[in-house]
Amino acid sequence: MEEKNDSEQFDSVAFEEMFSQYVPIVYSMQSRYHIRDFDLDDWLQEGRIALNDAMQSYRKGRGTTFGLYYKMIFENRIRSLLRRQRAKKRFAQQQAVSIEKVGSEAFSEQFQYHEFVEEDLFISEMLLTGEVVLSPLELRALNYYLKGVEPKMIALYLNETEKAIHNALNRTKNKIKKKIDELNE
Repeated sequence: MEEKNDSEQFDSVAFEEMFSQYVPIVYSMQSRYHIRDFDLDDWLQEGRIALNDAMQSYRKGRGTTFGLYYKMIFENRIRSLLRRQRAKKRFAQQQAVSIEKVGSEAFSEQFQYHEFVEEDLFISEMLLTGEVVLSPLELRALNYYLKGVEPKMIALYLNETEKAIHNALNRTKNKIKKKIDELNE
C-alpha cells in the first residue's frame, strides 16, 4: 500500500475540517427524509460526496453562498436517491413487510397515512418528467421556494425583483393547476 504524501494528507484533513462545518446540514436532511436501510454512516458518506461535488462545481459571484449551494447539491442528491428508491418497478417490493417478522403493532405504526405525500409526489413527477414546462427563472424560483426561502430572499439570490419572483411563482402554480385539471378531465 502506498503512503500518502504530505499534500494528500493535508487535503484530506482540510476536506474533513470543511465537512465538519456542514455536518449540521446532513443531520437536518436526515431528519427531513427517510431513505430505507440508510444509517448515519450512509448519510455522512453521501454528505461527503455532495461536498466534493459542490467544491468542484461552485463558482463565486453567482448569487449564492457556498453553504447554500452545498445544501442544494446535497438535497438534490438525496432526492435522486429517493426517486430511485420509489421507482415503479421496485415500488411493490420495497413496500413489502412481513407482519410475522415485525408484529402487527409495528406494522400499523410503520404505515401511517400522510395527507399530502401522494399529491407532492405526483406534482414532483410531473415536474421531473417535463409534463409541466417551466422557464429557467420559474424553475429556480420554485426550487428556492420549496426549500422555504422567502420570495424577497429568492429575488436577492437570483438578482431579480421581488415582483418578478412573485410573478414566476404564480405562473408556476397556474401551470401546475392547469395540468392537474387536464388530467382530471
